[in-house]
Amino acid sequence: MTQQKQTITAIVIILFLGVLFHNKYINEFPSYIHAWSQSDRYALALGFANNDLNFFKPETFSLLKNAEAIDEWKYPSDNSITAVNFPIHDFLPAFFMKITGNSSPFIFRVYILLYSFIGLLFLFKLSQLWTRSFFKSILILIFAATSPVFVYYQGGFMPTIPSLSNSIIGIYLYSLYLSNSDNKYFNFSLLFLTIAALCRTTFAIPLIAIWGFELLRILKGNTRLMPKLLPALLSIVFILFYSFYNDYLTAKFGSIFLNQILPAKSFNEALEIIKIAIQNWGFQYFSIIHYLLLICLVLTSVFYLLSKKTRILDKTVTLFLLVLIMFIGCIAFSILMLRQFPDHDYYFLDTFYLPVILLLIFLVTIIPLENSKRNNSFYLITILLLSISMIVNAVNTQKNRRKTGYWDRTTSTINNFTGMENYLDSISIPKNSKMLVLDANATNIPLILMNRKGYPIILNKKEYIERALKWDYDYVVFQNEFFLSKIYSVYPEIISRIKKVADNEKISVCVLSDSISNNTLYKFLGIEDKTQVFGAIMTYDTMVNESWQNINSTSDFSFSGTNSGFLTHNMTYGLTYKTKDLPVITQRNRILLFSSYFLQDTINNCEIVVSINENGKTTYYNSFKLQEFLKMKNKWESVDLLFLLPKVKSEDYEFALYIWNTGKNDLLIDDFGFKIY
Repeated sequence: MTQQKQTITAIVIILFLGVLFHNKYINEFPSYIHAWSQSDRYALALGFANNDLNFFKPETFSLLKNAEAIDEWKYPSDNSITAVNFPIHDFLPAFFMKITGNSSPFIFRVYILLYSFIGLLFLFKLSQLWTRSFFKSILILIFAATSPVFVYYQGGFMPTIPSLSNSIIGIYLYSLYLSNSDNKYFNFSLLFLTIAALCRTTFAIPLIAIWGFELLRILKGNTRLMPKLLPALLSIVFILFYSFYNDYLTAKFGSIFLNQILPAKSFNEALEIIKIAIQNWGFQYFSIIHYLLLICLVLTSVFYLLSKKTRILDKTVTLFLLVLIMFIGCIAFSILMLRQFPDHDYYFLDTFYLPVILLLIFLVTIIPLENSKRNNSFYLITILLLSISMIVNAVNTQKNRRKTGYWDRTTSTINNFTGMENYLDSISIPKNSKMLVLDANATNIPLILMNRKGYPIILNKKEYIERALKWDYDYVVFQNEFFLSKIYSVYPEIISRIKKVADNEKISVCVLSDSISNNTLYKFLGIEDKTQVFGAIMTYDTMVNESWQNINSTSDFSFSGTNSGFLTHNMTYGLTYKTKDLPVITQRNRILLFSSYFLQDTINNCEIVVSINENGKTTYYNSFKLQEFLKMKNKWESVDLLFLLPKVKSEDYEFALYIWNTGKNDLLIDDFGFKIY
């Protein structure tokens, strides 16, 4: 097979895998794992598209910087400009959005995906350059292209993928330079590596590795200093220039992005963090077949070296030293940012992914392959079998990473805010209105979907909400579904501070009250204006119908009347209301308002769960943790929760509301009831 045909084969494989992995997801709004980080990058692109492509004033929709550390900011910002590492990979999607008039996530995802294709193609060419083997290079290509974490971000929004691709291109060009000593390859190598480092700080590691290795060659007299001096100085100058400019942006405007180191506080903590990171992401970095293949290649290469059936060529030692330097750099960075690894899988792509792939190239250069028609068929079958396993795993991982449920607040936030831009337009709220988003859950997601700038309040604390209400904003918005559990529960006075002006049943739009009113909760929620279509309550003092289950009562305690219910730590499920005959939920979407009184002896967790099963499958499930509302021991406390029920479409259904004793709690219960509107 000619070199050209080999390259075409590699391109076909790259395109096939890209389409296979991403055709279902290429239009997705930033969602699921690390939707917050990815939506911030999407917001940057939209910011450039909205500010006439002003590269030196990157902005998102957030007027509040460092939103997680709101207490560090006495006043909100009056603009949405933010410090961020060289945002060329947010700017270019914005450019295409501008010229096409299409600002959908599709543009951004396609840009990142195409950049990944380029990186994978150059990885194949890099492997060919070192191994001189088509089969080895195809194996390395598929190994790299099917890493679950790589696949997930391959068509995403993070600058990691373009920076990774640029680093691969840079290392390929440096390898060409080592082969023929043509300085133009060295110059272009530094160009791509510098851009990678500018956009993602961790990719300074391969740049520094090549600087260091080239310095060793100069000291050994293997090459000259002067031809390298100017490009090296330019690389350093560009990095320093943008670093200083970024510091200026931080000082003047602040940043929504992390800009501090997060090392472990002790050696024991470091070990625990590493353990958690491996548990969380170990088989997301690579699959079992990846690890087995890597182990086999290590053992096989060691066997060939020890048996002296092969030897390491001088040029191959160069590759090993580069890999070694990069591993040392990655370890140093990991120590500085260790606390990020348990929660951020893409840090592996920023660090160890590239040196692992380069190590793989080094290992296969040691293992000889005999070229013959019979052997080639064997190699082809072996690669095919390994590839099928790695590809199937990658496809399944893409699906599994998109699993969602009641616990996925980000997906709920996206669903609730979807369509809000048109809704706000329809009620004549101007595009330049500033929105205060209570319980925003993510910095930019609600603001993007409203297409309005504002202040996202992430942490639900009374003092934060009180402070935010004093800021300069036009409207307050919150998700109806979480108002009682996340906002009212920590700051019940909120209902007398703001008044509702619009409500699309998912999101409420409010303004600050002119004066503190004596509002009631039901009036604020608009329940008083709605018709109650069903209700049920367990007082433990009267006869109940058969829908109530797990009724355990005592006369020793009560909030009202003479009796109350109880739940002990050895009971998995507590009081339950279950029925297959609730016609009101088959007619339309409904609002369920739950209320009850609880007295706890141990502060463990229980959950209030509402579920609907249709045709044997769960179509609705939502729960709230009582631990977030019950703060005192041995004192009755009220809990109010709101559930948005979807319309039941099947005649074969079951509705259930129950207590799930997940934390083996001891609990007293009274006046446990719900109303449906």
